[in-house]
Amino acid sequence: MSKDLQARVDIPASVADVVALRTSERWVTLKADRLGDGSVLVSREERPDGGVDLAVSRELPDGVPGFLERFLPKDGRVVQHESWGPADGAGIVRGTWSVEIDGAPAKIGGTGSLEPAGTGSLQLVEGTVKVSIPLIGGKAESFLVDVVQKLLATEDALLAETLAG
Repeated sequence: MSKDLQARVDIPASVADVVALRTSERWVTLKADRLGDGSVLVSREERPDGGVDLAVSRELPDGVPGFLERFLPKDGRVVQHESWGPADGAGIVRGTWSVEIDGAPAKIGGTGSLEPAGTGSLQLVEGTVKVSIPLIGGKAESFLVDVVQKLLATEDALLAETLAG
């Protein structure tokens, strides 16, 4: 089995401004400072096509259930990978994302898009969580979907606040 997740948020800034912030070292620093998630830039590469690939190491959130602790990295960190393409003819930027949980039998990832909407942008994130642990996989997937959706909402609020100010 696997569980799907979705997030949708309007952001009061242009697609270009949102992408510029989301793919910047400044964004990693903002998350570390304001969200206290220990974000650290692992790598950032601007591609010849105008897209950007980045990897960010971050701390796992508090509150992991005991039944999952033995499957998680001892250092309590995961690496989030994002790859954003250049804007297409309609001004839409598409990307992919994944979370690497060292040693855990889990896959988390999906797609994202930013598109012009009114005077700002619409960000859509879709993904899937798959945990390959007999008997508790479904419970673990539900927990992880909830965690990812809460993190997305927190990051989206910071993104909107930063770009509006």
